[in-house]
Amino acid sequence: MKHVKTLSWCGIVVAAIMMITSYGVSSSIKAGDITGGKKAPHVNIAIFHKLHGQEGFSYPKHIAAHDILHAMQDKAQFISINHTAGVMDGDILTSSNDVLREGSDKGFEDFGVDCQLTIHLKADHVTLAGICEILMVDQDGREIEHKAIVKPTTLEAGKDWVLLYNDEEDGIAIYADEEMGME
Repeated sequence: MKHVKTLSWCGIVVAAIMMITSYGVSSSIKAGDITGGKKAPHVNIAIFHKLHGQEGFSYPKHIAAHDILHAMQDKAQFISINHTAGVMDGDILTSSNDVLREGSDKGFEDFGVDCQLTIHLKADHVTLAGICEILMVDQDGREIEHKAIVKPTTLEAGKDWVLLYNDEEDGIAIYADEEMGME
């Protein structure tokens, strides 16, 4: 009797596998696919801080696609870079790049970037808006505690990196670009 029960369970499992594969479900959606196999916007965020001695450098409003690190070489260092795939209208993109450590007064110190950006989609255009908190120590030992308000800015897929935010005093800039793709 035990042998019959095992065979019936094996039959059910085989039938289920045959049903799933006959509909092509397992072949159309891959691991990590959050879009259901459709093209969707991807958003990239890059945050920079001017290098010591580059206080006169002005961040450009646009940087050619795929050239952002080269454009900032010897002018600014990146403090955070983020890629988010398959964004949809109403998504909130969060990016955090923090270091938490015990300080000399037995308290904790927190340095880095913490961003929350809302995504609005209209056709293939992404509009970003939100806030980024940046806590860091610059090359002169000056502690920077900065809140960057990112005003609504529209991106176009395959176009340049766009300057979302620039603070001349602290030397901080936030850029974004959009690309279309599948995940």
